[in-house]
Amino acid sequence: MTNLPSIKQLQYLIAVHQYQHFGKAATACFIGQSTLSSAIQNLEEILGCQLIERENRSLMFTDIGEEVVERARKIIDDTMSIKELTRSFKHPLSGKLTLGVIPTIASFIAAPLYQYCKQVFPDLNFVLVEDTSDNLLDKLEHGHVDMALLALPYRTERFHTQILAQDRFSLVHHKDYDAAKAVVDFNELPEHSVFLLEREHCMTGHALSACHLNRSECINPFEASNLHTLLSMVEYQNGVTFLPQMAINAGILAGKDMVVKPSQGDAYRDIGLIWRKTTGRIRDFRLFSDKVGEFIQTRCESK
Repeated sequence: MTNLPSIKQLQYLIAVHQYQHFGKAATACFIGQSTLSSAIQNLEEILGCQLIERENRSLMFTDIGEEVVERARKIIDDTMSIKELTRSFKHPLSGKLTLGVIPTIASFIAAPLYQYCKQVFPDLNFVLVEDTSDNLLDKLEHGHVDMALLALPYRTERFHTQILAQDRFSLVHHKDYDAAKAVVDFNELPEHSVFLLEREHCMTGHALSACHLNRSECINPFEASNLHTLLSMVEYQNGVTFLPQMAINAGILAGKDMVVKPSQGDAYRDIGLIWRKTTGRIRDFRLFSDKVGEFIQTRCESK
């Protein structure tokens, strides 16, 4: 019988690659450094090639070592998916599920979504994590979150995507801001009158694209880090902004003298769940997305 590497040896190799240090990798794996070093050395003997160059206290992965690490990650992912598959089959929607949510969604639905999931999925240890789209994709890829709730379109080709709802954009301005009252084409808005979030917030790109605002002179150079700052600029009649229906339904304009002018046509962002294509919990995730989709749709409906 062919002598094959063990899963544990591959996990140790991945840990050394992650920490670039035998001692730190051993600590992360809850074993002694000598045990880890012996396991890596045995792995190299099994494969018949050097994976790591060691010199004094430094190390460097060889070219073949780098490739072995990449394939080892896939093997570990596939092995975990087998375990997830059997657990999901025996106990649907149970155990821990970590959902990442971007700020421009979490700000408006995180608390009710958490409460909803605790009620609908009583056997699920449900955990919410708020972070940017890029960070959540990285956490998803490395298994730190199980699913992510994002605004789309976004660069999610590596993952499975399930669209849940359409969240329409509306033009928002103060009731006394005359410059926006008769505007039909948003490109006719005054110079520097459109206030938006910082560029790293995907909602900025979604709003500009969905509302077909392509005249750059309309956009004010000021970039807000959050929607409340954005609204304060609009409230003082400095200009206008675009808000998704989800935010409006959550009461972000309550007590403010604002006018909401719904956009026409395809002015919306998609709200979707994404997960790794290699997961063994596809059955769980589809059941979860069906129920969460119903919840999200109610939060995006025009009132």
